[in-house]
Amino acid sequence: MAIVQISRIQHRRGLKEQLPQLSAGELGYAVDTQELFIGNGTLADGAPEVGNTKIITEDDNLLSTANTYTFRGNTTAPAVTGVDSNSPIVRTLQQKLDDFANVKDFGAVGDGTTDDTAAINRAMANLITLETTGKEKRQLYFPGGKYKVTSTIKIYPHITLSGDGHTSTILESQNASTDYVFEFVDSNGNSRSDIGSGGGERPQGISISGMSFKTLYDQNIMRIDQATSIRFHDVHFLGIYAQEDGATNGNAGVEIFSSSALQTKRIDFINCIFEGSENLIKASEDIQDISVYGSEFLNANIGVNLANETDGSTSNKITGPQGVAITASRFDNIDAQAVIVYDNGGSPHGNIVSSCSFRDVGSGGIDSSVTEAISFLHANNFAFGNYFHRLPYYERSYFAGSVYSESPVDHPITLNDNASGATMTDNVRSESVRHDLQRENHVVYDYIIIRGTARRTGKLTISGTASSFAFSDEFTENAATGVTITVDSNGVLKYSTTSTGTAGTFKYRILRFL
Repeated sequence: MAIVQISRIQHRRGLKEQLPQLSAGELGYAVDTQELFIGNGTLADGAPEVGNTKIITEDDNLLSTANTYTFRGNTTAPAVTGVDSNSPIVRTLQQKLDDFANVKDFGAVGDGTTDDTAAINRAMANLITLETTGKEKRQLYFPGGKYKVTSTIKIYPHITLSGDGHTSTILESQNASTDYVFEFVDSNGNSRSDIGSGGGERPQGISISGMSFKTLYDQNIMRIDQATSIRFHDVHFLGIYAQEDGATNGNAGVEIFSSSALQTKRIDFINCIFEGSENLIKASEDIQDISVYGSEFLNANIGVNLANETDGSTSNKITGPQGVAITASRFDNIDAQAVIVYDNGGSPHGNIVSSCSFRDVGSGGIDSSVTEAISFLHANNFAFGNYFHRLPYYERSYFAGSVYSESPVDHPITLNDNASGATMTDNVRSESVRHDLQRENHVVYDYIIIRGTARRTGKLTISGTASSFAFSDEFTENAATGVTITVDSNGVLKYSTTSTGTAGTFKYRILRFL
């Protein structure tokens, strides 16, 4: 059968009110309203609205065609949204829109040049508004883009902020005079000492993910105040701290405050990046149970600065922080301490640094002298299982009180044949193996020696101070290795070997009990 191509399709056209009842499948076009109709086969008066089906055109508002939408499920698949395929779930369009809002619905542009401050604050404030159902609008989405910020953005309780990833969604401060670019407030919008005024609900139940908080100026980025149950995931806090810039303004990427009435606690940072502030995380008051996991601390003066000031919640003394846990994280290019916990008359304790790596830390910029990577100035804080790169042993840590620290197995050391009182020297860094007898009172070296077919497993124990210390070397070997180990008054390990014609290898790790 030959295929006949029809070059022209005929249909009815005219004014909308003059369109007749269309036959099934027949088209009719209203020239005055630019609407297209098709006959549905139903014989009814009142055309074109009755008996004819309107075809949506580009000028139509899809959401205006009905005030509800229906989840019907799929009759051919097991997915059923209601009790069954004949009992669909029906919700209003407003209910759907209340579930999740887009910051661009409030006027934000995200082009990097339009000031989005007012739009973002308007979105934040409106999302906390109670609906007639009693439900709070809580979720705000930031599509990928750069959102210009020129004054403080207020973050309300029970809000979820999400972006398209920290490299895609960027909130950027372009005003140098802003004290804190982003600030936690209560449900009434009160901040700082006014939090809780007028019955306002404290900052809580907040989740932020997939975003970057950035500043073009040397200023504080975010203030967390009297808050609880806060979660950050895949968030980048980016300042402009220049290495060795001599800055001493104390600005922070994230600064955490508390009060005696509303203690800040249960704050989680997961897979976040802290970069380019004088203090990447700073907290002087009585905070509790702060967790940092799988994160990076880069290009700063101090990484985590705790209890530096004496303005805490109890008689001008710091009773916290307590329960700050930093695990599986990386510190790189930090002028001074990567982590420091001060004393200042209080008792910050129970803080942990574990399974972290430290590279080029404590190197000393213009604004900081050479110092320890981890510094606990109060007892009962803990560091263990950490790795240090490009940092001498005596600069790795300083711990006050009863603290246990374990280093990884370090670079091997060659023990020359027929040596007398030689210094044990790292084969890679060309540094002597030593510890600080002035501060490290109890040190244990777990070690092995391999020399030809002879094997030794041993433990060196050093206790006391530089003026009075005890030393012991306990070991087991399958054959005589011919190695004698000593320590001098400076804490440097020495060795002597017999003449066998074979050099030895010394491998070790350090355990510190201080």
